[in-house]
Parts: sequence; C-alpha cells; structure tokens
Amino acid sequence: MLTISDLPRGWGILSLTPREDYFAVWNRIRTEAPVHDAGDGLFLISRWDDVNRVLRDPALLAGSGVAQAFGGSASPVASVVSNWLMSQNGETHRRARALVARLFTPAAVDRLRAVVEICSTELVEGLLQRAEHGPADFVDLVAQRLPSEVIRHLFAIAPAEWAAHVQPLFVVQALQDGDGFAAVKGLAEYFHAKISGAGDRQFGGIIDELRAPDRTGEHLSEAEVIANAVLIVTAAIDTTAGLIANTMLRLLEYPEAMAQVQADPSLLPGAIDESLRHCPSAPSSTRHAPQAMELGGVRIPAGSDLFLSLAAANRDPAQFTEPERFDIHRDCATRLLTFGGGPHFCLGASLARTEVRILFETLFAAGREFRLCAPVAWRQDNLSVRAPAGLLVSCVRPR
Repeated sequence: MLTISDLPRGWGILSLTPREDYFAVWNRIRTEAPVHDAGDGLFLISRWDDVNRVLRDPALLAGSGVAQAFGGSASPVASVVSNWLMSQNGETHRRARALVARLFTPAAVDRLRAVVEICSTELVEGLLQRAEHGPADFVDLVAQRLPSEVIRHLFAIAPAEWAAHVQPLFVVQALQDGDGFAAVKGLAEYFHAKISGAGDRQFGGIIDELRAPDRTGEHLSEAEVIANAVLIVTAAIDTTAGLIANTMLRLLEYPEAMAQVQADPSLLPGAIDESLRHCPSAPSSTRHAPQAMELGGVRIPAGSDLFLSLAAANRDPAQFTEPERFDIHRDCATRLLTFGGGPHFCLGASLARTEVRILFETLFAAGREFRLCAPVAWRQDNLSVRAPAGLLVSCVRPR
C-alpha cells in the first residue's frame, strides 16, 4: 500500500480512484496526515470534522476537482465545465442554482415516481431473462439505463433521439479505453446544436426550465444553459449509476444483508444510506481558499485548493463505530457527507435516493437469489467517480 511520501503530487491524487486499495490508502492518509500538503497548491482533507467544516464554510469558493478530472484548463471541455453550476460562486451561483433547483423540488421528484417504477420493472425483467441463463452485466443492463431513462424523460427527448445522441456516450466499457472527454464533449455538441438559434422555441422539458427567467427576470445565458444541461445529464447518469452498482456490489458481498433487505424492504433506506457512506460513487469534493486559513493545525495559504475526501470522512472512526463494516442498520443519514454540504449540496440527492429505492424494491420483489460471477474492475474513464466498470451477476429461483 502507498505510504504518505509515495502519494501522487497535486491533482495526481485523482489517480487513486480506481485502485483496489482505495479506501485503505485514504484511511492511512486520514490517520497519518489528515490535512496534507500534496504539492502544487493542493491540500488533502480527510477527517469528518474538517471536511464537514470546509463544505459549509461560506468564505470558500467552488473547487476545480471535477474540472481537473476532465483535464483542467487544457481540456477540450474546459469552457463547458467552467460554466456549469458546480464551478460558480456568489451571486452567479445563487442565480443559477435557484433556476436549476426548480427541477428537483419534492413535488417534481414525486411526479417522477411512476416513470421510475415503469422503467425499473422493464429493466429488472430484462436482467432476469439474461441472468437466469448465465452472467449478465448489471451495470450495462440496469445501473446505467435507469438514470439515463429518468433524465431522458425530464428532458422530454424522444427515445430514438436519446438513443442516437446521448445513450452511446455513457457505455462504460466503451469509455474505458476511449476518449475520457467523450461524454461531456458529445453532450455539449448535441445541446449546442439543439439550443443554438432556437429563439422562443419550446422543448417541453428541462431545457425550457433552464431557459426560463426566474421571478425577478434573471435567466441563464445560452452557454450556461448548455453547460448545466450537460452537468445534469452527466451527474444524473454517472453518479446515480455508480450508487446503484455500488449498492448491488455491497449487498452481493454481504449476503446476510442482502437476505435481510430481500425479506424486509423497509430496510432499504438504511441500506442505501450505508452504501452512500461505505462506498460513495462521488468520493470527493473540492473547494478553493481565496484567503489564508488554518485547518487541523496546518496553515493553508491563500489561493490553495482543498481536496475533500468524502470517502475517508465517511469512514472516520471518530464519527462512525466500526467504520469498515457494512451495516445496513447503522443510523448514519444525518452524518453522511456524500452529497456534500453548504451552498453546493447536491440538488439531485432526493431523486437519486428515490430511483435506487424503487429499483431495488422491484429487483427483490422478483424473488431471485443473486450471485457475483467475476472480479470487479473499477472505472478509469472519469476519475471523479468510483464505480464498477461492469458487474457480472447470475440469478436463480430459490428452492
């Protein structure tokens, strides 16, 4: 396992994401150097108390971790990333967030339940047909497809158009050996062609919401509409698909927990929360410090970037008893840092939870026993996401 002195320098820390010993490395960092100068102006923050404080500090600005995962300022998608919500600060962020937040109100999420239920039923039926006759890829057949179909519905885009222009951009196995910028680049080109010069044309979904002014008449620029459309699709598909796949993997690895949830679906919310804690698909967040600050006894100079390991904080023994154990009965919902905190708290948290709960309710209602058929390899195409590149499973009817 890596020692502290062997850690990658600066933003190279993102290269840890697909490592098999990922959590062990971050546990070591949290124990030995909880506020660590990684070089190149980047500090690694890994204790729960420190991460929680930084997430909620109004003096800190949006970080550039996701931008760095996509190649930083030299990336061909830099202009898109710089215009989306996660990169905004101050009044610009407040205005953009208020416009985007309209899409994820409790009422809006509740209206999507029927869509999630129908899609979950279709996907589970397809999975069972394949998995009863041999290994089937849960990521490809279910985890990626559910959030993709939900977000397609929100954008009110026809299935054929979505299948032609969007869905191919999120085939994980193809992305593994391909262009790491393909999804963001392809989406930006697609939405630019769709929106540019559209005038007052109505699209019937999220694009209309993003283009509409708020109560004060404020509205997003065309570049911001495109960038946030790209953000909503990538975040909705990649991180939710990762949550679905990670939850399935943990339940497969802990068959007693799987049996308990299958027997009592009321345990699902706790299982989802524990998955979010134990193996978050979005394992880090970032902030920028415009002024010098002190954290954990370490002076952080003005202009530094802060890399917040949500994965390490969620396994901090000062906050969670036996943090390495996957325990679906753990009461951790109010202490989870996986969805961030403060002004950049994830807007899609409620929708993600709803999708995962309905999917697993549907999956377990089918009354099958599932088995993992092959070792897991982790995604390497998007280093801001930790999730299986594939998950081969089989199933049988219980005797």
